[in-house]
Amino acid sequence: MYDKIKNYVQQNKMLEGCRHVVLGLSGGADSVCLAHIMKRLSAETVGFTLSAVHVHHGIRGEEADRDRDFCVDLCQRLEIGLREFYYDVPAYARERGITCEEAGRSLRYAAFSAEAEKYGNAKTAVAHHMNDQAETVIFNMCRGSGIRGMRGMLPENNGIIRPLLCCTREEIEEYLRAERADFCTDSTNKEDAYARNRIRHGVLPFLEENINTRAVYNIAAMADRMARAEAYLEAQTDSRYAKAAETVNGGILLKNLETEDLYIAGRIIRKALSGLASGLKDIGETHVETVAALINAASGKRADVRQGIRAKRVQNGIFLWRGTGEAAFTPVKVEVPSVIELRGGTESFEFSVENRNKEEKISNSICTKYFDYDKIKFGLWLRTREDGDYLTIDSLGHHKKLNQYYIDEKVPEYMRDSRTVLADGSHILWIVGGRISEEYKITENTKRVLKVRYGGLTYGKG
Repeated sequence: MYDKIKNYVQQNKMLEGCRHVVLGLSGGADSVCLAHIMKRLSAETVGFTLSAVHVHHGIRGEEADRDRDFCVDLCQRLEIGLREFYYDVPAYARERGITCEEAGRSLRYAAFSAEAEKYGNAKTAVAHHMNDQAETVIFNMCRGSGIRGMRGMLPENNGIIRPLLCCTREEIEEYLRAERADFCTDSTNKEDAYARNRIRHGVLPFLEENINTRAVYNIAAMADRMARAEAYLEAQTDSRYAKAAETVNGGILLKNLETEDLYIAGRIIRKALSGLASGLKDIGETHVETVAALINAASGKRADVRQGIRAKRVQNGIFLWRGTGEAAFTPVKVEVPSVIELRGGTESFEFSVENRNKEEKISNSICTKYFDYDKIKFGLWLRTREDGDYLTIDSLGHHKKLNQYYIDEKVPEYMRDSRTVLADGSHILWIVGGRISEEYKITENTKRVLKVRYGGLTYGKG
């Protein structure tokens, strides 16, 4: 079995560029096998050293203490440095409203990362094997995962390597018997409290006894094929996404999805949603389908996707953004003088008032605007458009509705609800980055001048 694992490690280039390997060591059969294999591999391979991490979860009392003591003794015999971590997993789980299983996994990988950070170019080796792979695939399949979930665990991912993924549990136990290597047994592995244990004790044995004796091998082989398919599809998605997606006003505009294959369109949507949600976690098929339903919808159709992520069908695509509303900020009353930041600091405004100096030339800079301060009637607000908004378009006092102005100027629909305006009641002084109202322009009779300096987003036409 050693040669099989060695070849698997080499084929997947697990140790390429690696100078140190951190072993996740629980004391169970799988991790003990991993420790023996990696110790032997390190003796044959120049260039990497070993250390181990044992995590005490604050569960199972004396049994957990026994496992810790066993790991200490094993590492002394194998001459591997050991670092111990103790966590109160139940308390951690309660504080975060998650299961003990989720909490334990999170804390274990945090411990592995803490140890790996001590070394340059380090990787962490964990003892997942072929049966674990089959359990993962079945679990993901039952949850409704796509190809990404059906690929199971990868041989290497984000610095985590899995040298035993090519072996079954039976092969590992046979190897330990041949080596006369002791290991600990976790009593909770016999319980069916966790879904994975129910798959391990019930589903897989049933499949092997009643469907195919090589069920574990076949599921693992399928996972490998799915991993290759996902890698290909991910490259295709990245290519199509680069052409379809445009970052606009803190959101993402997806264009021409109706010309894409529906499956690829869904992957493009998922990639956009993952960007807004800071990762793929909790982005499910339901969320993707919610957005996909807008591909052939009428312009203006909207949908709430999840946790503040929203979608809207616009004339040239689907606009996705995150926030409590399309404005992405609450209207702000302007005090003068003041400095105001909006949208997390991506837009800033500096307001000041000064007496009119008729000898001073009024600038026409796109980022600095001047207004007749004494013509302001109701007070200034920074906000986005509202019903009834208008601006004065000529010296004769003719008005135009803001929405009509946007249409006439061909301002993209997806920008209209998010564009910042400076307003006096319903009268718009300034469409930020664009036109100002004739009503508030400086004249010979102006006594006090409102000066507004702007820094931030670059807007399109308008």
